[in-house]
Amino acid sequence: MRRGRSVKQRGVTIVELAIVMLVLSMLLGLGAPSLATWLANQRLRTSAESILHGLNTARGEAVRRNARVVFEMTDPGGQGSWRVCPVAPGTLACYEGEAPVLVRDGGEESGNVRIGASTDAALLLPGAFATALSPGAGMPGVVMFDGLGRTANPAGWLNTVRFDARDTHIDAADERRLVVAVSPGGAARLCDPRTPSGNPAAC
Repeated sequence: MRRGRSVKQRGVTIVELAIVMLVLSMLLGLGAPSLATWLANQRLRTSAESILHGLNTARGEAVRRNARVVFEMTDPGGQGSWRVCPVAPGTLACYEGEAPVLVRDGGEESGNVRIGASTDAALLLPGAFATALSPGAGMPGVVMFDGLGRTANPAGWLNTVRFDARDTHIDAADERRLVVAVSPGGAARLCDPRTPSGNPAAC
């Protein structure tokens, strides 16, 4: 008489699977808020870096053409849309007879990111960066560059000197507000108001 072979059980039981699912759901529940905040701040950084890119593009194009070029935020609400365009001869406005050099739709990364802007040069002083600009304030912001890459200042014109990227849908303590500052020489830089002084990323 032959003895039957014992069969080894493979896989997991329903109880084991339920325990694993419970542990995973608890871990996801704990990590979801911090992940959402991180993603929101990444989108905020994308918006700020986009403005910096637009400003640098406008400055480079002004030097290349040896003519005035404007970086212009196009959404009064501060969503982050902008365009770079040559200035129409004899005016202070974009030349509509020519296609813009570069255009960006601000809704690409998040509907929650809002930009605040200001023409007040005093807001570029070291202690001024601690105070945030309100989302949508000073919009639409504009910066005009001359053929030497400096900010142009024709009569009746005020350049935006500071852009704050904000996302007020997350807690103020978690929001990583970023600032794009434009110097009179036309150089634009991105900085973080929370970064300690002495760090290259500090405002």
